[in-house]
Amino acid sequence: MKQNLKICFMNKPSKEGGPGTFQSNFEKFLRNQSLDVIYPEDKIKPDLIFIISGTRRLLWLFSQKISGVKVLQRLDGMNWKFEYERVSFKEKIKQRLQNFLIAFIRRFIADRVIYQSKFIEKWWNHKYGIKNNTSIIINGTEQFENFTDYQKNEKKLIITCIEGNIQNDKVTISILNFLNEVLIKNPKVDKIEIYGDTKLLKNDGKNFQNISFQGHIPREKVKEILSNNKRIFFLLELNPPCPNSLIEAISVGLPCIGFDTGSFKELLGGAGKSIFYNANVWKLEIPDFSYINQEVEEIIDKYESYKQTSLKVSKKYKLEKMLNDYFQIINSMV
Repeated sequence: MKQNLKICFMNKPSKEGGPGTFQSNFEKFLRNQSLDVIYPEDKIKPDLIFIISGTRRLLWLFSQKISGVKVLQRLDGMNWKFEYERVSFKEKIKQRLQNFLIAFIRRFIADRVIYQSKFIEKWWNHKYGIKNNTSIIINGTEQFENFTDYQKNEKKLIITCIEGNIQNDKVTISILNFLNEVLIKNPKVDKIEIYGDTKLLKNDGKNFQNISFQGHIPREKVKEILSNNKRIFFLLELNPPCPNSLIEAISVGLPCIGFDTGSFKELLGGAGKSIFYNANVWKLEIPDFSYINQEVEEIIDKYESYKQTSLKVSKKYKLEKMLNDYFQIINSMV
């Protein structure tokens, strides 16, 4: 590898969300490897450009590509709900353009593409055709060893959801209604907590009186919360590409539950229960809720067993392994 290698990210890492967490971790890792992390505004010629999903700076990107700079693109999912949601014409155009820009970079600019899950790879290949020079690297997280102790016979249990933003589509609302009106009545469930920004929800979620909305939490607090009390992690996201919150929940030994859409079942690996959706999620059809209570009760009854499975599965999601996998690809490109 060249000395003083310069890796350019298109923007500084966001303080919120999975992509921001990944970039923060990766930038720190690169600096520890004595590589320079730069941005376009630094006006320094890079050795490699690392694009997380997409960018509007196409002219700058083209100029760098023409001058011989290698481009590596890390792909998440794409916009899809707008086809079946009540959104403005302007918003539909905006989301289609975002998909197009990312697909254009994938097809014509990126020298190599990394997908975050098999689900994402299949989705992009189906929508925009197969791309050569690709890899799959699933997200990783720091392994968390200091689990909070609780009595194995403790009866109180919290159903916990963590999202960046709680969505307002009709399926998410129907799931929230089920949690608020049905699951909370299960005598084995003590509380339902949801973390994430509620600005998209009408009345900031106040219509769901039996759910405790905790608002946005800093990323450094996520594992602290997950490791306190006896919890089951419920994934609220539909068609999740590669959810960090799920991987973090697994890393602290939480049993997890969610519908079998997106990459959920792919990542779960036996660390909980995958619920048959039994409808077309891509058209935002309402799922089948009939098995959720039963599956939650099974997890509660076999909680320690699911916890140990979750801890075993977590070994696949070591942060250091993920970062080294990305580093090896960069090394092969420059």
